Amino acid sequence: MKRPMGHYRSRKIARLGLAALAFLCSSIAASAQQSGNYGCVFGGPVIVPQSAFTRWNGDFMHAGVGGEARLTDRFGLGAEAGVLVPFTNQDVALTTGVLSVTPAYHFTPRKSESKTDPVVDAGFSAVLGIGAGGGGAAAFHYGGGVNYWVARRLGLRLEFRHHVWLPEGGESSNLGGFPVGVPLRLRSVANLREEA
Repeated sequence: MKRPMGHYRSRKIARLGLAALAFLCSSIAASAQQSGNYGCVFGGPVIVPQSAFTRWNGDFMHAGVGGEARLTDRFGLGAEAGVLVPFTNQDVALTTGVLSVTPAYHFTPRKSESKTDPVVDAGFSAVLGIGAGGGGAAAFHYGGGVNYWVARRLGLRLEFRHHVWLPEGGESSNLGGFPVGVPLRLRSVANLREEA
């Protein structure tokens, strides 16, 4: 059985997303002497305004995991893997995978004792349809939020993120997301040596 072209495009986008996650892991390892690296579990509502594509109309829940490596005092590189599950319009809406790579700018220096860490970010995502009629598309996203560190290694992340992409060519689709996350600071090699 001959597979549709969208199938091969989805696999290529998925491979690019996995390569981005591998790059993030190597970035965390390379910056292990620095503090500010964290992993995060997140979830939150996503609102999709009416579009010409009925399978993208409605409200979704976005949940996933990710992380960020602080590469310099103010700049970091993050990656996420998640899924969009429809709340409304379930008869035609798609469950969708989302892989993102996100450079970020932090307003608080890495070594600051402040509990708040405001951040803005923008990057690229692979949006992968799951199931019949799937397919994939590349998307641009931007947003911002704040990490609030309730303890030395445990925090709360509040964020807004807007994805824009052309799922079927022509008219763009927009997703406005409000994820809430629980970041966990990763220990640096220097910290582990001090504790030994």
